[in-house]
Amino acid sequence: MGEDMSKHEDILKYIRGLREGSSLSVRQISGYMGVSLGTSYRAIKQAEQDGLVKTVERVGTFRIVQREVKSHGKIMFREVNRVIQGTVLSGDNYLDKEISRILIGAMQTEDLVKYLEPNGLLIVGNREKSQRKALENGVGLLITGGFGTGEEILKLAEEKQLPVISTTHDSFTCASIIHREVYSLSLSQNIVTAGSLMVKQEQYTIDINELGTEIHPEDKNMILLNGNRFVGAIRSKYLDEMTKDNYTSYLLPDYSAEEDTTLLSLRQIMSWHQLNIIPVVESGDYRGIVHRREVFKNISSRNLKSGMSTDQLIDREIKIDSNKINIRVMPFMADEYGSLSQANFMRLAERLILVVLQENDIHSYHIDTYNIMNFKIVQLYQEIELTGEIIDRGEQFIRLEIILNVQGTAYSKATFMIQHFNEK
Repeated sequence: MGEDMSKHEDILKYIRGLREGSSLSVRQISGYMGVSLGTSYRAIKQAEQDGLVKTVERVGTFRIVQREVKSHGKIMFREVNRVIQGTVLSGDNYLDKEISRILIGAMQTEDLVKYLEPNGLLIVGNREKSQRKALENGVGLLITGGFGTGEEILKLAEEKQLPVISTTHDSFTCASIIHREVYSLSLSQNIVTAGSLMVKQEQYTIDINELGTEIHPEDKNMILLNGNRFVGAIRSKYLDEMTKDNYTSYLLPDYSAEEDTTLLSLRQIMSWHQLNIIPVVESGDYRGIVHRREVFKNISSRNLKSGMSTDQLIDREIKIDSNKINIRVMPFMADEYGSLSQANFMRLAERLILVVLQENDIHSYHIDTYNIMNFKIVQLYQEIELTGEIIDRGEQFIRLEIILNVQGTAYSKATFMIQHFNEK
């Protein structure tokens, strides 16, 4: 057992030493390290969990380097001041500090102290004793009720390099507004972007200095670089004709992604241009590529406060057939008027589109445009049936129609224009 663990650690050490973008496989590791296929497989799986490698279906496994991800889940004093429409009494230069904790000063000052922590924010009224104690502990102030504060408090805030903000709102309203903003910011952390999907692989790139030499392209399109500067994309079939002098006439219309390009944008670009890979470029520098199979694979949805995502709640109620779905309109699917919300109609439509297209062996697609006509209002607790049918199919586009029925009567009709990736 100890020997197996030693081999396991040796494989992980070897993987850590690989250059970013290096390909590896179970057989390759097994042959090079002289270990069993099972030991090699377990080590690679561990490396994947540790963020050392990334596996792309039907493409392979590569060494990756974890990059720092911008955090959008924490709120700054500046955002607080913006959302509560406050007035900065002191510390305008310190608004870009990140808030570690938010407290409401609805307790005795002596009890408040144990909850204070540096770079926190105290929401408090005109209680100078609590205000002073907060500043002494490195906590900024949000003074409610339209009150100001004394010169000594403002001087102390400047000494401690902390902001003091005043607002006309009461403490409860301020806390509610800030909570909504923090929740909104936290949602952005779940958004899938090109930066989280990209890998750096040299086999998909060509330097302009290599043009005119024998090149074996990895894909139908390749990425042309000048050092690490992104030049453009080219068709591999024209490589034999290209030189350093004429390559500009072979460059494709500019398509690339930035690290914060969202998943749906990637799907749209890759469907439109029929791409297997897309380069990620930041300020003209080549960062890596994103593979099509990473872009079009299913992405898990966000969780609600119940601990379950909306899709999971729908899954609990829905009945799916080859071209239709049946469900009862539940409260979480309704808007404030007690009718099926447009967002949840689209969620059901997207689910049905997935089923219909998979039945037709189409797995890589992007919804381009759609048109919805509502004939009647779908109300809470009504039993609804959505049917989907492909009414036209081209090389790159599909027209699909969805009809929502209640007891055999059409309530809504939607037509979708869908870009799909031609797998042939």
